[in-house]
Amino acid sequence: MISFIMMAKNVEKFIPDAISSLQNAKYKDWELIVIDDHSDDKTYDVALGFAEKDKRIRVYKNKYKGKVMGTNYGYSLSEGDIIKCIDSDDVLLPDFFDFIPEMKNYDAHCHDAYITDDNLNNKYVYRVNPSIIEKDYSLVLQNLTSIPKWSWSFKKEVAEKVFPMPENLPFEDVWMSLTIKRFAKNILHIDKPVYKYRQHSSQTFGGIVNFRKETVIFRAKRILKLIEELKKDKRIMDGFSEDIFEKVKKYSLLSAKENLSFKDIFSSDLPLSMKLRLTLFRKFPFLARHLTILKWKIHSFFS
Repeated sequence: MISFIMMAKNVEKFIPDAISSLQNAKYKDWELIVIDDHSDDKTYDVALGFAEKDKRIRVYKNKYKGKVMGTNYGYSLSEGDIIKCIDSDDVLLPDFFDFIPEMKNYDAHCHDAYITDDNLNNKYVYRVNPSIIEKDYSLVLQNLTSIPKWSWSFKKEVAEKVFPMPENLPFEDVWMSLTIKRFAKNILHIDKPVYKYRQHSSQTFGGIVNFRKETVIFRAKRILKLIEELKKDKRIMDGFSEDIFEKVKKYSLLSAKENLSFKDIFSSDLPLSMKLRLTLFRKFPFLARHLTILKWKIHSFFS
């Protein structure tokens, strides 16, 4: 059985699509655990309406506060041998379930996705960063390489390493990617969009191709907080020195500066590739957006 864990906060408009996408699949051996994170709207009641008609769906109010602790809580209630977190404003496509026989041969799995507008109209295709599968854990850790948590699914044995996530973790994606990379013996990449990631203005990180100055600064500050939390946990750090984060920390400190100059960037001792990336994201956000989309399109053409 697959256990889907869905955090939900103020998504009464979107959550019906998210839940219905599971119910409409031909595959029936799943459970959905919805954790309402102190919503101010009717999210909890809408989800409860689905649960009253479908015993596979269970809805709870978050005993704690925030997505990290709420996801931990959701996992503690799960019973499946495969775990997958899905966002309450997104949609899992039926094609995902076609891969379940193959997924059983792997400890973890990740998939591509469609990036959509508010109305789920496809705009771009998001491709998984192949480094997360191809590179050694040390390189993934050094660069904090990650993919969104909604891209992952993993067996219970790996889930026992992923959870519980640290209480003060600022966000989940990097933690989940690192722990899965470290403890999964093999990872299946589903090289097909089987998920619709809906972009809208209320998202915490502003959307996957949002490189506006305030968004990039916000993300950089979160990364710096994340590094401090990662340093404390043996699941991540066992066998590694805190110095492994030195480059990404310097990069994030610069990225978090309100008034970042070209001199700040190019007088730093960062590798040239990181200087160029920082220049692109902080000085040319419009170009960064379009280059990211172009990269996905090129990948689509040659795959």
